Amino acid sequence: MSAAHIDVNPAIDASVGRTVPPAVLGAGVALMLLGVVSVGIGFAIAGPAWTWGAILVGLVYTLAIAQGGIIFSVIQTATWGRWGRPFKRVAETLFFVMPIAYVALLVFLVGGLGIYVWNPDTIIPGGPVSLLPHSPEAVASKPIWLAEGFVIARMAIGFLWILIINFVYVRASLAPDLLMARQRLGNRAPGWWGTFIGSETDLNRAIARSQRTQELLAPVIVVSFAAVFTLLAMDLLMSLAPIWYSNMFPAWQTVSGFWLSLAVLTALTLILRDWLGLKQYVRPNHTHDIGKLMLAGCMFWAYTTFAQILPIWYTNMPEETDFLLVRMFLPQWSWLSQLVAITCFVAPFTILLSRGIKKMRWPLVGLCALIMTGIFLERSLMVLPQVHLGDDFPTTWFLLVNVGVWLGCLGLVLTVVSQFLARVPAIVVSDPHLQAHPWDVHVASLDATHHP
Repeated sequence: MSAAHIDVNPAIDASVGRTVPPAVLGAGVALMLLGVVSVGIGFAIAGPAWTWGAILVGLVYTLAIAQGGIIFSVIQTATWGRWGRPFKRVAETLFFVMPIAYVALLVFLVGGLGIYVWNPDTIIPGGPVSLLPHSPEAVASKPIWLAEGFVIARMAIGFLWILIINFVYVRASLAPDLLMARQRLGNRAPGWWGTFIGSETDLNRAIARSQRTQELLAPVIVVSFAAVFTLLAMDLLMSLAPIWYSNMFPAWQTVSGFWLSLAVLTALTLILRDWLGLKQYVRPNHTHDIGKLMLAGCMFWAYTTFAQILPIWYTNMPEETDFLLVRMFLPQWSWLSQLVAITCFVAPFTILLSRGIKKMRWPLVGLCALIMTGIFLERSLMVLPQVHLGDDFPTTWFLLVNVGVWLGCLGLVLTVVSQFLARVPAIVVSDPHLQAHPWDVHVASLDATHHP
């Protein structure tokens, strides 16, 4: 039989007078306060190098979540995908974390570059290191590329560009939804919706303009995402060890950031499902589909990890192998490498092989939390050995500072997303691709089991 028509009116009606549940609001605010306190404790006890390292981990983590939501939406737009449309509004709402993350990025660029040993004013013992080539035949380009002003300019301009095109895209997506909602709600519609709607009154024309704008911006956003986040991986992560390099490292970091965002998107959608009235829109078949995409992300992470380790290992060049030796064989870091392998591949891969897990609400939320934890540990493994050169692992600092900053970033995401979703329709109500294609045929198994 053909798929049933999706009634979007309940989603429109629920968008007026909706308030964030006290438990969600309290959790978000408490986690953000924990993050702020952790930063203060870090500077007071752990020292600036370790604390700026923790901030860097939280920064790249949060930027990946914010941009990954837009990329998920762009994928749906560019492919005319229908399966992921119930997630599209929540995914786009992640964008509103990015302006805050951008301010944090500027603060880091002004105050935190001392953790890089290429910086003449580095605070890392033993620095600064020489960036001159090791042979006269090599071109001395690193001193130019890693000049402090050039790094700041690249990051500031690149993410400002990302911020602008993302806003134009999200505004285009929101405008017809808010216009459709305002036409139904009349005077009950909030006045600030007009900021996104503009002067348009014709819904069909607004939908056509929205689709055209999103489709035009989709490839621009994808290319910009790849370029800017490649620079992020090179400038803020790989340059922590300026002699070391890996050609696949930027792609590894960029795509794993999108995988992280998928986990956050899925967790937020399922946690907030009842409050947002999404139960009739986000069904087990939708979570099964996004679960398969997360499985693909898990496999890609493992493939690109091994594809970096293998050639570095068999070529055995000192400028490449030192990075791995520190993380894989020094006792203060080797356990973290093993934990990253478990939380980023072994455990999620094994669990995601189950079809049932991908259809069950709370087990899938738990899996998303595992992936989010794994990527946090992986980013920490990239950063912390470069800011702490001691023979021990500072467990107390890690728990008080790094984990606190990480939870603070998650609290920021939860607060921003819930506050915005409280004020707009939680699904893309006017999107023609939300409805099933008239040629689609839905076949239900006679022994199908519903999972809440």
